[in-house]
Amino acid sequence: MPHNAPNVIPSSALIMVTLTAPDGSAVNIVAAEIFRARRTISGERGGDNEGAQTRVDWEITQLVKETIDLVGPLIKGELPSFSCLTTKDGSKIWFDAQKAVGPLPIMPSQRQDGIRSSIRIMGYRQFVTESPKEVHDVLEQAGGTPVGA
Repeated sequence: MPHNAPNVIPSSALIMVTLTAPDGSAVNIVAAEIFRARRTISGERGGDNEGAQTRVDWEITQLVKETIDLVGPLIKGELPSFSCLTTKDGSKIWFDAQKAVGPLPIMPSQRQDGIRSSIRIMGYRQFVTESPKEVHDVLEQAGGTPVGA
């Protein structure tokens, strides 16, 4: 092969999801590089980020105006392993099941506010209200490798 031959990049790596930054500009995110998306929390929505409703974690943390209910399914349309679980406050956390580890057991003291299981994504533990069996099934159905599978 000649030394100047172009690198072949899988087409899935080039699929972009376009969302809206708090300032109204377009944000293009490579779908295959997304780890997680969740609603913004207090402290992420003020100042320059006024109007941000969703946090998308990929190479960087990107705050966008669209709601998690729109962002999650939009990303899933381009990244089939993007899956959803529920946090203790009832909000949805979307994540790439192929980049997550779980279900992870929780201690009896952590069983509060409806928490029944957890996953690890981006090096952080995420507590969820789904049972370990439900978490296992979500990961497996999305092409992930559940713990204990």
